[in-house]
Amino acid sequence: MNDLIHDIESLEKLKNLLWEKDLSNGFSRNKIGTHIQSMINEKQKQLTEFEIQNMSFEQYAEHMKGRGFNG
Repeated sequence: MNDLIHDIESLEKLKNLLWEKDLSNGFSRNKIGTHIQSMINEKQKQLTEFEIQNMSFEQYAEHMKGRGFNG
């Protein structure tokens, strides 16, 4: 799990560097930034799923408040 958190932090740093540096090798900043953001989103989704799977019943009940039919 620490690897996943580290990957998210590294991708965020990379995304920030992208806007600080001038890329003149033909890659579009927007295209690269979009790809990096999708990688961040996927890793964040994995992290969220892991956290949900490891919640206590009480934490899960609190997490689900306002969702679904009982909301």
